Amino acid sequence: MTSSFSSSLLSSSSGDSTDRNDTTLTLIPGLPNDLSSLILSFIPYSHHARLRPTCKSWRTFFSNPKTLLSLRRTHLAFSHLLCIFPEDPSLTPPYLFDPHHLAWCPLPPMPCNPHAYGLSNFIAVSIGHHLYVLGGSLFDTRSYPIDRPSPSSSIFRLDLSTSTWDCLSPMLSPRGSFACVALPNSGQILVAGGGSRHPMFGAAGSRMSSAERYDVEKDEWVALDGLPRFRAGCVGFLVGKGVDREFWVMGGYGESRTVSGVFPVDEYYKDGAVLELKNGGKWREIGDMWEEGERRRLGKVVAVDGDDGEMPGIFMLDRNDIFR
Repeated sequence: MTSSFSSSLLSSSSGDSTDRNDTTLTLIPGLPNDLSSLILSFIPYSHHARLRPTCKSWRTFFSNPKTLLSLRRTHLAFSHLLCIFPEDPSLTPPYLFDPHHLAWCPLPPMPCNPHAYGLSNFIAVSIGHHLYVLGGSLFDTRSYPIDRPSPSSSIFRLDLSTSTWDCLSPMLSPRGSFACVALPNSGQILVAGGGSRHPMFGAAGSRMSSAERYDVEKDEWVALDGLPRFRAGCVGFLVGKGVDREFWVMGGYGESRTVSGVFPVDEYYKDGAVLELKNGGKWREIGDMWEEGERRRLGKVVAVDGDDGEMPGIFMLDRNDIFR
């Protein structure tokens, strides 16, 4: 699982030179701190964790997101970082990749629950210098039967400036394999649909239609109008700018049927639903992505965000084939 975000995530506001560092701490001997700050700000984020222990002044500087973003926004071009989750992030640490500098850096593992294991189908989004890991499907030793996966409502936040995790208010409804987006410049996260399916089971688990909105500042979830029908395994993305922005939920699966009365098979959706973020936030259904008979099955749908509100690129992955 991956999540991408801007390398300018190291802050969200600028500060003047008097706030850039503690004047009692020298960053680079023989140089004024303003010039030293500029030099250090050019170091890629993937190297910050290794440089923090160098001295107290560097630890303070590289742990101050306000200073770093102010300098990087002024002097550096916009670029992206990619966060990759090889497995359960509470057991296997995620990794950050800088495609511009071709540099990797490990991130600290997520807090571990001694009763839960095998977390998968979670969603990761970024807001500012924070990375949020939401929901997922896991196994809980306290549940019965013990080999039945359960959806998770847990939310964890990683502060990339300090490399520390926080546990936040859980979602109102536990879910995995759901649609999720972070609203730019609003400090909000939207989730919709989902279920309890785990990769260990090809066709099983619950489905749901509920939707929620999370307020980052208040650490609070609010229920929204649900999707028109159950939808799990779907993808979410934003279309439009400002007040005309919409939350699109595409693909996924809903009802299931059995083959020969034994083997469960999913009914994959080839349509989507759109939530208007104005006028009370109502859902509307949109047409199919292809005509009847063109495709029998819908593979995993992937959305690549567009820049500055542009239409994102939508792709479908079906084994070795990629459709757009």
